[in-house]
Amino acid sequence: MSGRFASDTRGNGDDSATPLAAAGTPSLSEIAYHRLEEAIVTLSLRPGAVLTEAQLIDLVGVGRTPVREALIRLAQQGLVEILPRKGVAVTDINAIDIMAALDAREVLERLIASDAAKRASPRERIAIVEKARAMRSAAEAGDANAYMRLDKELDATVAAAARSPYATRAVEPLQALIRRAWYYFERQDDLVPAAAFHAAFAQALATADPEAARAASDALMLHLRNGLLATLGQD
Repeated sequence: MSGRFASDTRGNGDDSATPLAAAGTPSLSEIAYHRLEEAIVTLSLRPGAVLTEAQLIDLVGVGRTPVREALIRLAQQGLVEILPRKGVAVTDINAIDIMAALDAREVLERLIASDAAKRASPRERIAIVEKARAMRSAAEAGDANAYMRLDKELDATVAAAARSPYATRAVEPLQALIRRAWYYFERQDDLVPAAAFHAAFAQALATADPEAARAASDALMLHLRNGLLATLGQD
């Protein structure tokens, strides 16, 4: 399996420890994690696929130690299962997990939205609105990969503005699971409607009104739920 990511940050040896990251620079473990998570979420690594450690090292372009650290994190989040002496299995997608994730995510997103509305700086409010506008542009262009990448960036911007680290750490794997379900069920037709809900959510945060932010978050989560339920009902 060839490495689909451009940069090769492997370093001098497969077993070398992950170096400490410079200020603002992601560690090799972070690089491995984000590249593997993106491959899993976008279905480049299909549900049920079993891969060797060597294949994953080649895929992400870093050494053994950071890949192992990333896999532990992904396993804790339920995206992979580590199979002793066999490799790593990408977990399957099922409706029960999706609905359970949405239930938990709705509560956490409401809290994060409220905190972000109260605590965001003027610069962060502008960035949130700009991310939502970029999502709308990507949706109108039909660019699903750009849209989902911006969706993740919007989540990260809101999380930073909320200054609520426990809630944001808890919600991250749930966000990844729902993005993965979006790809799996081919929700391309939902790009423009979903972008409108994200825009309304961003505007609510920009007004510094926690109640409006909570309501916009609930509306967005309900839209996601209804869309996925409709798709599941067709299977």
